[in-house]
Amino acid sequence: MKIFKSNPQVNDWDSLVNSYNYAIGTQTVGSKYKFSEKTMLVETAIEIKNMGSNLLKFSMHPRYCTENYGLPKNDNITSLTKLASLEPSVKEVLDMDFKFYHIWTYGFSQYTPEPLGEKDDTAQIKFIDGFPKEYQEALYKEIFEFTSYLLKTYNDTGKVFYLGNWEGDWHLRSDYDRDKPVNMKTLAGMTQWAKTRQQAIDDAKKATAHKNVQVYHYIEVNLVRKAINNPDAKVVANSIVNEVNPDYVSYSSYDATNPYKTENTLKKNLQHSLSFLESQLKPKAGLPEGKRVWIGEYGNPSAIYNDEEQNKRSIWTIKAALEWGTPFILYWEMYNNEIKSDTGEQVGYWLIDDKGKKQPIWYTHHEFYKESKSFVRNYAEKNNKLPSFDTFRKKALKFKSLNP
Repeated sequence: MKIFKSNPQVNDWDSLVNSYNYAIGTQTVGSKYKFSEKTMLVETAIEIKNMGSNLLKFSMHPRYCTENYGLPKNDNITSLTKLASLEPSVKEVLDMDFKFYHIWTYGFSQYTPEPLGEKDDTAQIKFIDGFPKEYQEALYKEIFEFTSYLLKTYNDTGKVFYLGNWEGDWHLRSDYDRDKPVNMKTLAGMTQWAKTRQQAIDDAKKATAHKNVQVYHYIEVNLVRKAINNPDAKVVANSIVNEVNPDYVSYSSYDATNPYKTENTLKKNLQHSLSFLESQLKPKAGLPEGKRVWIGEYGNPSAIYNDEEQNKRSIWTIKAALEWGTPFILYWEMYNNEIKSDTGEQVGYWLIDDKGKKQPIWYTHHEFYKESKSFVRNYAEKNNKLPSFDTFRKKALKFKSLNP
């Protein structure tokens, strides 16, 4: 398909090159430091953009003022749509020139505030021991409204929004005990929760006139190796994903990356896990061509690995995932979000550390983007069309940034 005019202007090329999916990226959630007067959310979004990325992953939920970003509380913000439209920092990053948005999305209609200073993840989900009808209806309405808002507000901008959840297996097992049998009422409740979110997005897309903007739903999973090693074990991957058949699946992939000591074993286990997840999905109309499973999180903390090991192991993950064909590979994260409770030490899930130092893995991302954009531009000028994602990823595996 031709995408350029017979005499394309440089600006046309710039727009197309800048909006291409370069697969690798990062996210900003709960950072423990910052360096400017801007809010945490805006500062880290700018840093992600400055690194060269056109993808932003962040969270939107009722804890916007107490968790992750510490934004000012506004009593008029009572829904996701109002959070997007009334909270200045949230609106600013949604309006920035990112192409892709991955958003952990939790409805205000599901939230019961925790006591001051306490955190209870079940406060923002209401499917423990079953999902009552009134919460289903409220969730559907809120997600429908939010999806409609995104489609209308960002109509004809080219933006793509992926609305999903954080590590779903810790919602299914909210006590974080991976060895306990699953609560079957909670399993049924979470399945209905995911179906409701998917249905609300689908219905809003049908009901809302829009062009050149898209919203999709994803489910994030994290205990995939448990399902592979024990087919009778009930986790989100083999008990909810295959029942809901979401648009996409995000894999918080630590159980397939961090245990392994060599590149070959990491690659073997990661690709096996990705293939297992893909096998849980059924064909679905209305989606772009390509794989529907991506890596929503991977990371190598500096509390365990030195800077060069952190970079090396990250490259292992990137190359294994690109080879498999996953559309996104998201590093955890721009600024570190974890501090050891006993020592106060930064755990070091970072691209930029708490002293403002860019890590080797930051430079890997930065150089990868430069090589990627150069390849895509040259390919487009020569062929008068953008390369397919398969063409891009196969070329990217040979980039100098991934083969230092």
